[in-house]
Amino acid sequence: MPTADKSEKPGKYVGQIVNQIRHGQGKYNYHNSFFSYDGSWIEGVKHGKGTLQMRDGGYYKGDFNNGEITGRGERSWSNGNFYTGEFEMGELSGKGQMKYGDGRRYEGQWLENKYEGNGMLLSDSGDIFTGQFHLHKRHGDGEQVWADGRKYEGGWVSDKPHGHGNMTFADGSTYDGQFNHGLKQGQGTYIHCTGITYSGLWIHNEIPPEEFACGMALVGASEIEVFQGEPFSIEVAVLHSSGDVMEGDSGRVLQTKAGLLSAPADKSTKVRPELADTAPTFTTPFGDVKLVNLAEVTPRTRQTDYEDIPEKERPVSRSGYEYIRLPSPQPTTTDHKTHCGHASWTNVVIPAFTFVNPNAGHEMLEVVDSEDEEVEQTEEAKPKAKKKGKNSPAPGRKDRSATPDERDRWRVQGARAERDKDLLKFGAPGMYVVQISDVTEPRFFGRVLEPIYLKVNIQRIKKSSTKYLVPKSPSLSRKVQ
Repeated sequence: MPTADKSEKPGKYVGQIVNQIRHGQGKYNYHNSFFSYDGSWIEGVKHGKGTLQMRDGGYYKGDFNNGEITGRGERSWSNGNFYTGEFEMGELSGKGQMKYGDGRRYEGQWLENKYEGNGMLLSDSGDIFTGQFHLHKRHGDGEQVWADGRKYEGGWVSDKPHGHGNMTFADGSTYDGQFNHGLKQGQGTYIHCTGITYSGLWIHNEIPPEEFACGMALVGASEIEVFQGEPFSIEVAVLHSSGDVMEGDSGRVLQTKAGLLSAPADKSTKVRPELADTAPTFTTPFGDVKLVNLAEVTPRTRQTDYEDIPEKERPVSRSGYEYIRLPSPQPTTTDHKTHCGHASWTNVVIPAFTFVNPNAGHEMLEVVDSEDEEVEQTEEAKPKAKKKGKNSPAPGRKDRSATPDERDRWRVQGARAERDKDLLKFGAPGMYVVQISDVTEPRFFGRVLEPIYLKVNIQRIKKSSTKYLVPKSPSLSRKVQ
């Protein structure tokens, strides 16, 4: 029959005994007063369920096997760490969960008090790793998600990305390729958050300098000639240091900006100082220019597009020229993204007004009518011929010309005035400069391409009595040499 010893002094046992041996339930205070045990005993050793209490407030509660902490249990430390799971010979081994006092948490497999095998580690800052561990470090395949939005999935060696992996950065940029001890190394594809893509060699986390885009170039001439109201197109290529087009460059944001450089040398137009003096300016290699708008129009209507007009009403083209209709300028997007190394703006014109307040206008050039300009006049607008005597000399050109009063009247009345309403929507003849800039944000590895420039020489459009004429050749073929 078991008896109880009521002594609780250090080194003494209080509990059940059999044949003077601790057997059954009992509490033992060790000679080292730091420890005490209260639980099941078999033949003098701790075996079964019990609690090992430490004087600093820590404890173990769970299974004991032949005197050792082995099996399932929970362990608490005085620093706030708390573990629940499997033990072997007093060490954390098997499956278990550790909640650290600083907020970290690990769930998974353990071996000899270290992370080993599959597990999940949550850092105190909210970072989460799910995957394989070895010797308490991320090692093998795994996924790391950082609290700032970054994500890596792939191989790990000694707590660092290694081998093939895929990284998503906080700004949305991605990298898919090779890593070497935490650095991008080898072949890989990087897609910037703007869409710019680089696929190739990486050395020590960097793209080799010669692999970056080195600049932009216009596809076609750097100076073109167009007529007032005639649309033109701009195409830009992003270049590799070799001179080839960077076909992988997509998503780079290019922006156009236009400005007036000068009035024509023939003085067919004049500058309005009240507008030009207050206009914003920007600097180009050709000098400072006055900021103007760019607009977009539908493709111009050529003579071949008159199929829906009765044949008798169709205009007849002059030799080398054709009639066009001038559409209304519409706001256009100045920012275009590259695709496969190219960006383009089509059917672009320079209007004579701002879209914020079309009535205010910003036209800094005014067309100057020439008294000697020979124009075709409608029957209604032609002045009546004066009767001459039999011996009167033939009328000279000046006699055939309209008077200033008649010219002023034609500007505001009749078919000629209706025609010029459309023309007033467009910038006057002059030399304009279009700047194309790289405005990608955030910048691709801190780099930005130098701007390039297109000079647009707007010529005075040819007119008939009620129509406009332009050469049959497209504007891009009329390059200024």
